[in-house]
Amino acid sequence: VNNAYTTCDLEHPHFVIRSTKTKTIPNDKIVSGPFYVEFNDIPLPAGFLFGMFPFDRESKSGIIFPSYGEERRRGYALRNLGYFFDINEYVKLDVTTDIYSKGGHAININTNYMKRYRYSGSLLFSYTNTKISERIEAPSSTIDYRLSWSHQPRNLGRNSRFSASVNAATSTYNQNNNLAYGAPNLDINDNTGLSSISAKLSSTISYNKKFAGTPFSLGVNGSINQDLRTRLVDLPLPNLSLTMTNLYPFQRKDGRTTPLDNFSIGYKMVATNRITNNIGKVTPEATRDSIAPFTFENLSLFMKNARKGIRHTIPISTSNKIFRYFTISPSINYDERWYFEQLDWKYQFGDDTVLVADTIRRFNRIANYTMSAGLNTRIYGMFFFKRGNVKAIRHVINPTVSFSYAPDFRNNKDYFQLLTDPRTGEQTYRSRHEGFVYGGSSQGHSGSIGFGIGNNVEMKVQTERDSVSRKIMLLNNLSINSSYNLFAESFKLSPFSISANTNIRDNLINLNMSASLDPYTYIVDEEGVERRIDEYAWKSGKLGRITSASLAASTSLNPKARDRNQQTREAAAQSDLPTEQKERIIRNPQMYVEFDIPWDLNINYTLSYSHTVNREPQITQSLQFTGQLSLSEKWNAQISSGYHFESKEFTQTQVNISRDLHCWALSFGWVPFGRYTSYNFSIYVKSAMLRDLKLERRKSYYDNL
Repeated sequence: VNNAYTTCDLEHPHFVIRSTKTKTIPNDKIVSGPFYVEFNDIPLPAGFLFGMFPFDRESKSGIIFPSYGEERRRGYALRNLGYFFDINEYVKLDVTTDIYSKGGHAININTNYMKRYRYSGSLLFSYTNTKISERIEAPSSTIDYRLSWSHQPRNLGRNSRFSASVNAATSTYNQNNNLAYGAPNLDINDNTGLSSISAKLSSTISYNKKFAGTPFSLGVNGSINQDLRTRLVDLPLPNLSLTMTNLYPFQRKDGRTTPLDNFSIGYKMVATNRITNNIGKVTPEATRDSIAPFTFENLSLFMKNARKGIRHTIPISTSNKIFRYFTISPSINYDERWYFEQLDWKYQFGDDTVLVADTIRRFNRIANYTMSAGLNTRIYGMFFFKRGNVKAIRHVINPTVSFSYAPDFRNNKDYFQLLTDPRTGEQTYRSRHEGFVYGGSSQGHSGSIGFGIGNNVEMKVQTERDSVSRKIMLLNNLSINSSYNLFAESFKLSPFSISANTNIRDNLINLNMSASLDPYTYIVDEEGVERRIDEYAWKSGKLGRITSASLAASTSLNPKARDRNQQTREAAAQSDLPTEQKERIIRNPQMYVEFDIPWDLNINYTLSYSHTVNREPQITQSLQFTGQLSLSEKWNAQISSGYHFESKEFTQTQVNISRDLHCWALSFGWVPFGRYTSYNFSIYVKSAMLRDLKLERRKSYYDNL
């Protein structure tokens, strides 16, 4: 209108692009002569000779404008310069390039596809030529590739599903293209959450199908796992699974109950063919495994050494009431593994006598079973109050006892081999399936008795303002568990595991506590070395040693959490509350200040304690918090940070501020310190048609490297 173009929908728009002459191509674009931009009727001093503006609201092919920056290793950078191809409504493609002043470059091809109600996905291919020399003519450069594919079904029939998540790259891709990976003083084993560069890649393609009218389902998948540091490649291809949901064969269809109603039986079969370039110890004297290059030339060797196996599991269980108040739950688990190789152990004589294993290729099977039973009940205790707001307190106790047993299969010569050391005459058992994909048979019989007790306490209250009584949970859970190994030669009693959870002030603060109590005695010998001995600590009047403990407290602070019974302080003042309660609010300012501004603050505090044998106790503390503040309907601010008490440093801190400017938007992101120090300030048009009409100021953390 009047040679003015805008995407603002107000009668008096916030901005217009004003031109001396325009020509409209219907359903396509507007071509203009010299033009300039006006903000609130104030023209900018700069203008342009000509321009083309989109007229159709649908996406169109076009140029992708780049961003710029500087890196210490690769030089000045021009990133994401390319072209967007709007192929059709189902497929979109963009091709971009990165150019660096020291001679490096990259090409990225990214496509997104979607079939409504069926599937959606994306495919990314990257080629990079990294050159970090100061001289452009220097020949040293590294070429890397990366392929990423994600496919998710929307609705592929009623019983079938195909999905894919592929992420593969050359072994040096992350090192060369995520510069923080190779930055000085960067600890690649850092687990504080600040190191965001992954050295491992994994990909999975899967297909699952449920067979209608049957309890069976089938799963087929293939995956590849890469460790870019060690160059280890693990390729389980294929993985098969056939699962039968639990059947209850003795349940009656007429609704009548019998003691066998809860008897169930299930079945699951899994099979795999795991290919790896870890060829193991190539000589008896080798101290570590050898990693061969994963190439087509070595593929036949990897296929020959692939770990193959099939596993069948059949769980059988039931549960019944006994003596009216107790529930007993016996179960049997049958486990059978099929292999196509078997190990034959023997001593090899020479300068040093070593034990080696030959692989015999033949079908063989392992059949194991375990038995277990559990017994539990509930004990209720009630205490009633005749006066006051507290009406009753209920204590629920949940004692449990369990037993498990696994027989000894060492005498089966197909599972184990009895060997005699020719030097010492010592006899040992070695599994014929050591290192196999599903492991070998269990060695030695095992049996244990587990026991534990759980508690929760709740209170029923009714105040003058309550029409009905309400429950308040005083203790969500307090549990103590341990077990006793019947066949162990020493240290038969396991450490006691203690955990507790509760809420304070009507769920304002949540507390989680856990600890491990070792019941055995620790002594210091003549050499000053601390040792754990097979003697209970309570024999010397002690409970034991707390070897580990943790306390986690979290809260979410906002006006509603601080006072759930009152939406605003004005409503409280105007209510019919008793005078005494109104005066209490007036005496406490935090109870009557009106919080019109939406906000929230989440705080998490963690305290950990560790005291292992022959070491001094260690205590670690950390604090994490995230907050959000909406100063108005248009303004929003967010912050996240934390503090590590041992290092006395703040963790990665981020500040984000945004402002809705109707047809424009403002955003500011800031990382004030740390290895990822950066900022990004942007004012831009919200309409996608003018996505490149923006003002940006940024400093990327790449610029620090």
